[in-house]
Amino acid sequence: MTTALRTVGVLVGAAAIAFTGLGMPSASAAPDCPRIAVTTRLPSPGPAGWSENLAFDDLGNLWVSRLSLNAVERYDRAGRRTATVPVDAPGAVRPGPDGLLYVTSGNAAVNMLPGVPRTGRILRMNPTDRQPTPHELARGLGMPNGMAFGPGGNLYVADSNRGVLRIGPQGLLDEAWSARAPKNLSPDGTINGTGTNGIVVIGDDLYVTLTTSLTGRILRVPIDDPSATAVAADVTRPLPGLLDDLTALDDRTLVVTLVTGQIATVDLPTGRTCTAAVGQPVTAVAQHPGRPGSLVAGTESGALLSITLRR
Repeated sequence: MTTALRTVGVLVGAAAIAFTGLGMPSASAAPDCPRIAVTTRLPSPGPAGWSENLAFDDLGNLWVSRLSLNAVERYDRAGRRTATVPVDAPGAVRPGPDGLLYVTSGNAAVNMLPGVPRTGRILRMNPTDRQPTPHELARGLGMPNGMAFGPGGNLYVADSNRGVLRIGPQGLLDEAWSARAPKNLSPDGTINGTGTNGIVVIGDDLYVTLTTSLTGRILRVPIDDPSATAVAADVTRPLPGLLDDLTALDDRTLVVTLVTGQIATVDLPTGRTCTAAVGQPVTAVAQHPGRPGSLVAGTESGALLSITLRR
């Protein structure tokens, strides 16, 4: 989520912080909610270090989208930066089933304006190259933000301008599927907000966050029938919410980041939500491969946080 989009929700976020006890129960206050431990993994590289998104590649390297720096960075297991790849307004970064690394480009608020040419793109690169070079897979997107791979190598994009999109392995937009999926600025009884943001695949469903909504809503989008989108959870009900990215801990649990300085765990079968304070606005979260409950989170400040969930 960009700075401008966050500014739109400042008053909503302030209200959510002020009434955290009403709308977002503290994990430490509920015995059956996980407790969290937060430490700084890496400090911010500077005042414009905003870490928009992150992911681990197959070799255990951590990739970080630096939105304000127009770059994607690679860090090794020791926390050393080993590559910086120029990408215009990068959003989600994800390893693909083909061993390549994918990143969205054009995650800028200007791409939300009506009449502006669609400059959003999907790029991919070889993450093992000493200095990776991004190549274009798809273009003509609006403001591509979140991204996740699903069955058949299809790529699902949470485009904050256009809504949820499906792109085939060859980079072609699946117009028919995307036409039936949730759209931005098309509110109804299910879509009670705007700005599709984070997206993750669990089984036969997509789970998608709305940047701003009346209840901090997460949508469940069936891959086989995107027109049957339903409510997965309301993270901040009864208050409005400002959500960003999310990841799946397992096949029933989501971890969601909040602009108001918290992370939330969501039990999908029940919709039950637990929140815990992190101390600063959180932009994205990824789980360490093979280490359940061990997370890395990005922040607006640019610092990377290590978060451990304990029950």
